[in-house]
Amino acid sequence: MKPGRSHAARWGSGACAVLSVVVASGCGTSGAAKGDDDGERPRTALVTALSRVQDSHLTQDWIEFGDVAALRSRSDGGSGSKPDPLLGYGEPKLADAAALLPELTGIDPFAARTALSVGYPPDPVGFLYGTFNTTAIGSKLRKLGYAQHDLAGGETTWIIRDHHKIDEKDPLAQLGIVTALNVVRVSPQRIVYAGSSADIDKALPVTKPLADNEAVGGIADCLGQVKAARIGFDVKIATTPLGVGVTESSGTDATEVVCMTTASQDAAEAIASAWPSRVKSTVSALSAEPWSNLLTQPRAKVIGGPSHVVRLTARPTGSTRALFDAWTSGDLGPLLTGAKPDPEVSVR
Repeated sequence: MKPGRSHAARWGSGACAVLSVVVASGCGTSGAAKGDDDGERPRTALVTALSRVQDSHLTQDWIEFGDVAALRSRSDGGSGSKPDPLLGYGEPKLADAAALLPELTGIDPFAARTALSVGYPPDPVGFLYGTFNTTAIGSKLRKLGYAQHDLAGGETTWIIRDHHKIDEKDPLAQLGIVTALNVVRVSPQRIVYAGSSADIDKALPVTKPLADNEAVGGIADCLGQVKAARIGFDVKIATTPLGVGVTESSGTDATEVVCMTTASQDAAEAIASAWPSRVKSTVSALSAEPWSNLLTQPRAKVIGGPSHVVRLTARPTGSTRALFDAWTSGDLGPLLTGAKPDPEVSVR
Protein backbone atom coordinates (compact mmCIF):
# COMPACT_ATOMS: atom_id res chain seq x y z
CA MET A 1 0.00 0.00 0.00
CA LYS A 2 1.45 3.38 -1.03
CA PRO A 3 1.35 6.40 1.25
CA GLY A 4 -1.48 8.73 0.36
CA ARG A 5 -0.82 11.53 -2.09
CA SER A 6 -2.58 14.88 -2.19
CA HIS A 7 -2.62 16.62 -5.55
CA ALA A 8 -4.08 19.69 -3.89
CA ALA A 9 -1.27 20.02 -1.38
CA ARG A 10 1.88 21.06 -3.25
CA TRP A 11 5.28 22.01 -1.97
CA GLY A 12 6.41 25.52 -2.51
CA SER A 13 8.11 28.51 -1.02
CA GLY A 14 4.89 29.26 0.83
CA ALA A 15 4.48 25.87 2.45
CA CYS A 16 3.27 26.37 6.01
CA ALA A 17 4.05 22.97 7.48
CA VAL A 18 6.44 20.16 6.77
CA LEU A 19 7.02 16.88 8.46
CA SER A 20 10.78 16.70 8.77
CA VAL A 21 13.23 14.74 10.75
CA VAL A 22 16.68 15.54 11.79
CA VAL A 23 19.38 13.83 13.68
CA ALA A 24 22.76 15.34 14.43
CA SER A 25 25.20 14.54 17.17
CA GLY A 26 23.87 15.93 20.41
CA CYS A 27 20.80 17.57 18.81
CA GLY A 28 18.11 15.42 20.38
CA THR A 29 16.88 16.13 23.88
CA SER A 30 14.33 14.31 25.96
CA GLY A 31 10.87 15.77 25.93
CA ALA A 32 10.17 19.06 24.13
CA ALA A 33 13.30 21.14 24.16
CA LYS A 34 13.28 24.49 22.44
CA GLY A 35 16.13 25.52 20.21
CA ASP A 36 17.26 27.33 17.08
CA ASP A 37 19.55 26.00 14.39
CA ASP A 38 21.84 28.94 13.71
CA GLY A 39 24.88 29.19 11.51
CA GLU A 40 25.56 28.36 7.90
CA ARG A 41 23.55 25.76 6.08
CA PRO A 42 25.25 22.34 6.31
CA ARG A 43 26.31 21.07 2.90
CA THR A 44 25.31 17.46 3.42
CA ALA A 45 25.23 14.78 0.74
CA LEU A 46 21.44 15.06 0.60
CA VAL A 47 21.48 18.85 0.19
CA THR A 48 24.19 18.55 -2.48
CA ALA A 49 22.13 16.02 -4.44
CA LEU A 50 18.99 18.17 -4.22
CA SER A 51 20.92 21.24 -5.38
CA ARG A 52 21.53 19.48 -8.71
CA VAL A 53 17.83 18.97 -9.47
CA GLN A 54 15.35 21.52 -10.77
CA ASP A 55 12.49 22.48 -8.45
CA SER A 56 9.28 21.45 -10.21
CA HIS A 57 5.96 19.77 -9.43
CA LEU A 58 7.41 16.48 -10.68
CA THR A 59 10.52 16.59 -8.52
CA GLN A 60 8.72 17.79 -5.36
CA ASP A 61 6.20 14.96 -5.18
CA TRP A 62 8.29 12.06 -3.88
CA ILE A 63 11.99 11.87 -3.08
CA GLU A 64 14.26 9.01 -2.08
CA PHE A 65 17.95 9.45 -1.29
CA GLY A 66 20.76 7.03 -0.56
CA ASP A 67 24.38 7.59 0.41
CA VAL A 68 25.39 4.58 -1.65
CA ALA A 69 29.06 4.69 -0.74
CA ALA A 70 28.31 4.64 2.98
CA LEU A 71 25.67 1.93 2.66
CA ARG A 72 27.91 -0.15 0.43
CA SER A 73 30.79 0.06 2.91
CA ARG A 74 28.53 -1.49 5.53
CA SER A 75 27.94 -4.39 3.16
CA ASP A 76 31.64 -4.90 2.39
CA GLY A 77 32.77 -5.37 5.97
CA GLY A 78 33.95 -8.93 5.51
CA SER A 79 33.16 -12.33 4.08
CA GLY A 80 30.23 -12.81 6.44
CA SER A 81 28.77 -9.34 6.01
CA LYS A 82 25.21 -9.01 4.76
CA PRO A 83 23.93 -6.37 2.35
CA ASP A 84 22.82 -3.27 4.16
CA PRO A 85 18.99 -3.30 4.35
CA LEU A 86 18.96 0.30 3.11
CA LEU A 87 21.25 -0.32 0.12
CA GLY A 88 19.21 0.61 -2.92
CA TYR A 89 17.56 3.67 -1.41
CA GLY A 90 17.61 6.46 -3.94
CA GLU A 91 17.46 3.97 -6.83
CA PRO A 92 14.25 1.97 -6.24
CA LYS A 93 13.76 1.15 -9.93
CA LEU A 94 17.25 -0.33 -10.29
CA ALA A 95 18.03 -1.86 -6.92
CA ASP A 96 16.49 -5.30 -7.47
CA ALA A 97 18.44 -5.82 -10.71
CA ALA A 98 21.63 -4.06 -9.61
CA ALA A 99 23.77 -7.22 -9.73
CA LEU A 100 22.90 -7.88 -13.39
CA LEU A 101 22.88 -4.34 -14.77
CA PRO A 102 26.68 -3.81 -15.08
CA GLU A 103 27.09 -6.71 -17.51
CA LEU A 104 24.02 -5.75 -19.51
CA THR A 105 24.26 -1.94 -19.54
CA GLY A 106 27.63 -0.99 -18.08
CA ILE A 107 25.76 0.84 -15.31
CA ASP A 108 26.49 -0.33 -11.77
CA PRO A 109 23.96 1.35 -9.44
CA PHE A 110 25.85 0.26 -6.34
CA ALA A 111 29.12 1.75 -7.61
CA ALA A 112 27.66 5.26 -7.40
CA ARG A 113 28.59 7.63 -4.60
CA THR A 114 25.04 8.89 -3.99
CA ALA A 115 21.65 8.20 -5.55
CA LEU A 116 18.48 10.25 -5.80
CA SER A 117 15.02 9.45 -7.18
CA VAL A 118 12.41 12.18 -7.59
CA GLY A 119 8.76 11.91 -8.63
CA TYR A 120 5.99 9.31 -8.42
CA PRO A 121 5.69 6.42 -10.89
CA PRO A 122 5.40 6.41 -13.83
CA ASP A 123 7.29 9.69 -13.87
CA PRO A 124 10.29 9.31 -11.55
CA VAL A 125 13.70 10.56 -12.59
CA GLY A 126 16.76 8.86 -11.14
CA PHE A 127 20.20 10.36 -10.54
CA LEU A 128 23.43 8.50 -9.86
CA TYR A 129 26.48 10.56 -8.87
CA GLY A 130 30.01 9.20 -8.95
CA THR A 131 32.61 8.26 -11.56
CA PHE A 132 31.41 6.40 -14.66
CA ASN A 133 33.05 4.85 -17.71
CA THR A 134 31.00 6.51 -20.45
CA THR A 135 32.69 4.55 -23.23
CA ALA A 136 31.86 1.17 -21.70
CA ILE A 137 28.31 2.23 -20.91
CA GLY A 138 27.78 3.56 -24.43
CA SER A 139 29.08 0.38 -26.01
CA LYS A 140 26.67 -1.82 -24.05
CA LEU A 141 23.69 0.48 -24.54
CA ARG A 142 24.35 0.56 -28.28
CA LYS A 143 24.24 -3.25 -28.37
CA LEU A 144 20.84 -3.14 -26.66
CA GLY A 145 19.51 -0.92 -29.44
CA TYR A 146 19.82 2.51 -27.84
CA ALA A 147 20.22 5.51 -30.16
CA GLN A 148 22.98 7.98 -29.30
CA HIS A 149 22.39 11.75 -29.05
CA ASP A 150 25.45 13.81 -28.12
CA LEU A 151 24.91 16.89 -25.97
CA ALA A 152 27.09 19.79 -24.93
CA GLY A 153 29.55 19.42 -22.10
CA GLY A 154 30.52 15.85 -22.86
CA GLU A 155 27.10 14.45 -22.00
CA THR A 156 25.26 11.87 -24.11
CA THR A 157 21.61 10.88 -24.12
CA TRP A 158 20.81 7.27 -25.02
CA ILE A 159 17.20 6.49 -26.00
CA ILE A 160 15.72 3.08 -26.67
CA ARG A 161 12.09 4.15 -26.26
CA ASP A 162 10.44 7.36 -25.15
CA HIS A 163 7.17 8.62 -23.64
CA HIS A 164 7.01 5.69 -21.17
CA LYS A 165 6.66 3.15 -23.96
CA ILE A 166 7.01 -0.52 -23.02
CA ASP A 167 8.55 -3.54 -24.72
CA GLU A 168 7.96 -6.58 -22.55
CA LYS A 169 10.44 -8.63 -24.61
CA ASP A 170 13.26 -6.19 -23.91
CA PRO A 171 16.13 -7.68 -21.82
CA LEU A 172 15.69 -4.90 -19.28
CA ALA A 173 11.99 -5.65 -18.94
CA GLN A 174 12.93 -9.24 -18.16
CA LEU A 175 14.81 -7.85 -15.15
CA GLY A 176 11.75 -5.93 -14.02
CA ILE A 177 12.97 -2.59 -15.41
CA VAL A 178 10.05 -1.82 -17.72
CA THR A 179 10.45 1.90 -18.48
CA ALA A 180 12.94 3.32 -15.96
CA LEU A 181 15.86 3.16 -18.42
CA ASN A 182 14.01 4.24 -21.56
CA VAL A 183 16.12 7.40 -21.62
CA VAL A 184 19.59 7.50 -20.07
CA ARG A 185 21.75 10.62 -19.94
CA VAL A 186 25.40 9.79 -19.26
CA SER A 187 28.42 11.88 -18.30
CA PRO A 188 31.62 10.96 -16.42
CA GLN A 189 30.20 12.26 -13.12
CA ARG A 190 26.46 11.65 -13.43
CA ILE A 191 23.84 9.32 -14.87
CA VAL A 192 20.24 10.50 -15.21
CA TYR A 193 17.52 8.05 -16.22
CA ALA A 194 13.77 8.15 -16.76
CA GLY A 195 10.85 6.78 -18.74
CA SER A 196 10.76 9.78 -21.05
CA SER A 197 12.85 12.70 -22.24
CA ALA A 198 10.13 15.07 -21.05
CA ASP A 199 10.56 13.94 -17.44
CA ILE A 200 14.30 14.57 -17.55
CA ASP A 201 13.64 17.99 -19.05
CA LYS A 202 11.50 18.84 -16.01
CA ALA A 203 14.38 17.94 -13.70
CA LEU A 204 17.14 19.60 -15.75
CA PRO A 205 18.68 22.10 -16.37
CA VAL A 206 18.80 23.58 -12.88
CA THR A 207 17.74 27.21 -12.69
CA LYS A 208 15.94 26.89 -9.35
CA PRO A 209 17.51 24.13 -7.23
CA LEU A 210 15.20 21.75 -5.40
CA ALA A 211 17.38 22.25 -2.33
CA ASP A 212 16.20 25.88 -2.21
CA ASN A 213 12.53 24.93 -2.08
CA GLU A 214 11.40 26.05 1.37
CA ALA A 215 9.72 22.76 2.26
CA VAL A 216 12.11 20.33 0.60
CA GLY A 217 15.22 22.25 1.64
CA GLY A 218 13.94 22.62 5.18
CA ILE A 219 13.45 18.89 5.49
CA ALA A 220 16.87 18.19 3.97
CA ASP A 221 18.57 20.57 6.40
CA CYS A 222 16.72 18.96 9.29
CA LEU A 223 17.62 15.44 8.20
CA GLY A 224 21.30 16.28 8.24
CA GLN A 225 23.96 13.78 7.23
CA VAL A 226 21.66 10.83 6.68
CA LYS A 227 22.59 7.54 5.03
CA ALA A 228 19.10 7.15 3.56
CA ALA A 229 16.02 9.36 3.44
CA ARG A 230 12.50 9.55 2.10
CA ILE A 231 10.54 12.79 1.67
CA GLY A 232 6.95 12.96 0.46
CA PHE A 233 3.24 13.33 1.11
CA ASP A 234 1.01 11.07 3.15
CA VAL A 235 -2.42 12.61 3.57
CA LYS A 236 -3.28 10.01 6.22
CA ILE A 237 -0.68 11.64 8.46
CA ALA A 238 -0.68 15.31 7.49
CA THR A 239 -1.55 17.64 4.62
CA THR A 240 2.10 18.64 4.38
CA PRO A 241 5.23 16.65 3.44
CA LEU A 242 7.14 14.47 5.81
CA GLY A 243 10.64 13.15 5.90
CA VAL A 244 12.16 10.05 7.44
CA GLY A 245 15.87 9.31 7.60
CA VAL A 246 18.53 7.26 9.35
CA THR A 247 21.92 8.61 10.37
CA GLU A 248 23.71 5.27 10.52
CA SER A 249 22.76 2.12 8.69
CA SER A 250 23.65 -0.36 11.42
CA GLY A 251 25.21 -0.74 14.81
CA THR A 252 24.64 1.04 18.09
CA ASP A 253 24.91 4.48 16.50
CA ALA A 254 21.85 3.99 14.28
CA THR A 255 19.22 6.66 14.80
CA GLU A 256 15.98 7.05 12.89
CA VAL A 257 14.55 10.52 12.56
CA VAL A 258 11.20 12.07 11.73
CA CYS A 259 10.31 15.75 11.76
CA MET A 260 7.02 17.63 11.44
CA THR A 261 6.16 21.22 10.75
CA THR A 262 3.10 22.44 12.52
CA ALA A 263 0.65 25.32 12.53
CA SER A 264 1.89 26.97 15.70
CA GLN A 265 4.45 26.90 18.46
CA ASP A 266 1.88 25.34 20.78
CA ALA A 267 1.16 22.57 18.26
CA ALA A 268 4.86 21.91 17.87
CA GLU A 269 5.36 21.63 21.62
CA ALA A 270 2.35 19.31 21.92
CA ILE A 271 3.77 16.91 19.32
CA ALA A 272 7.20 17.01 20.93
CA SER A 273 5.77 16.34 24.37
CA ALA A 274 3.69 13.40 23.13
CA TRP A 275 6.46 11.65 21.17
CA PRO A 276 8.19 9.77 24.03
CA SER A 277 4.89 8.52 25.46
CA ARG A 278 3.62 7.41 22.04
CA VAL A 279 6.72 5.32 21.46
CA LYS A 280 6.27 3.76 24.89
CA SER A 281 2.51 3.14 24.64
CA THR A 282 1.63 2.59 20.96
CA VAL A 283 1.50 -0.85 19.33
CA SER A 284 2.60 -1.42 15.77
CA ALA A 285 -0.38 -2.70 13.79
CA LEU A 286 2.01 -4.24 11.27
CA SER A 287 4.01 -6.40 13.68
CA ALA A 288 1.64 -6.44 16.69
CA GLU A 289 4.64 -5.44 18.82
CA PRO A 290 4.80 -2.41 21.11
CA TRP A 291 6.85 0.33 19.51
CA SER A 292 8.89 0.36 22.71
CA ASN A 293 10.26 -3.03 21.59
CA LEU A 294 11.26 -1.57 18.23
CA LEU A 295 12.52 1.89 19.22
CA THR A 296 14.37 3.18 22.26
CA GLN A 297 15.51 6.57 23.55
CA PRO A 298 12.70 8.60 21.97
CA ARG A 299 13.61 12.27 21.99
CA ALA A 300 12.08 15.42 20.60
CA LYS A 301 13.14 18.99 19.98
CA VAL A 302 11.14 21.99 18.86
CA ILE A 303 13.26 23.62 16.17
CA GLY A 304 10.86 26.51 15.65
CA GLY A 305 11.09 28.85 12.69
CA PRO A 306 8.23 29.94 10.43
CA SER A 307 7.03 26.35 9.98
CA HIS A 308 7.34 25.47 13.69
CA VAL A 309 9.44 22.40 12.95
CA VAL A 310 9.57 19.50 15.40
CA ARG A 311 12.38 16.96 15.33
CA LEU A 312 11.64 13.45 16.59
CA THR A 313 14.31 10.80 16.98
CA ALA A 314 14.68 7.26 18.31
CA ARG A 315 17.16 4.41 18.14
CA PRO A 316 15.98 1.18 16.51
CA THR A 317 16.49 -2.08 18.39
CA GLY A 318 16.59 -4.13 15.20
CA SER A 319 16.05 -3.09 11.61
CA THR A 320 17.02 0.45 10.74
CA ARG A 321 14.12 0.38 8.28
CA ALA A 322 11.54 0.38 11.08
CA LEU A 323 10.09 3.81 10.35
CA PHE A 324 10.58 3.51 6.59
CA ASP A 325 8.61 0.26 6.60
CA ALA A 326 5.99 1.73 8.91
CA TRP A 327 5.44 4.57 6.46
CA THR A 328 5.08 2.18 3.53
CA SER A 329 2.58 -0.01 5.37
CA GLY A 330 0.48 2.82 6.77
CA ASP A 331 1.64 2.09 10.32
CA LEU A 332 3.43 5.40 10.87
CA GLY A 333 0.43 7.67 11.34
CA PRO A 334 -0.74 6.26 14.68
CA LEU A 335 2.79 6.52 16.06
CA LEU A 336 3.19 10.16 15.04
CA THR A 337 -0.29 11.51 15.55
CA GLY A 338 -2.13 9.04 17.76
CA ALA A 339 -4.63 8.30 14.97
CA LYS A 340 -6.34 4.94 14.81
CA PRO A 341 -4.49 2.28 12.81
CA ASP A 342 -5.41 1.93 9.16
CA PRO A 343 -7.78 -1.08 8.86
CA GLU A 344 -5.85 -2.10 5.72
CA VAL A 345 -2.72 -2.75 7.79
CA SER A 346 -2.56 -6.47 8.48
CA VAL A 347 -0.68 -8.04 11.32
CA ARG A 348 2.02 -10.48 10.23
